[in-house]
Amino acid sequence: MSKKRTGGEGWSLVSAGVADLSGEVISLPPQEQRVRISLEKRRKGKVVTLVDNLVLSEPDLRDLGKSLKVMCGTGGTVRDRRIELQGDRRGQVSAWLLENGWGVR
Repeated sequence: MSKKRTGGEGWSLVSAGVADLSGEVISLPPQEQRVRISLEKRRKGKVVTLVDNLVLSEPDLRDLGKSLKVMCGTGGTVRDRRIELQGDRRGQVSAWLLENGWGVR
């Protein structure tokens, strides 16, 4: 459940469990990161490619997720600070990340 709270500039919705908003994650440059790419099998034989171990702010994480989805031509989501892409896309994701300066494990 969320509560309405005013910060002087009108109303905004803030999670009931959040005491303050100073816990923002600062994005590291791609050259300083080691991204982990893995595969997870789900129900009914579905596979999902996971891009994990990212130190990015929420907007940057969503932008990277969108870029990877567009590049792979597949669906996906950003959940629990990791990017999930439908299907086995490890090779495509790894090549794209290395090409764009990311460190890959």
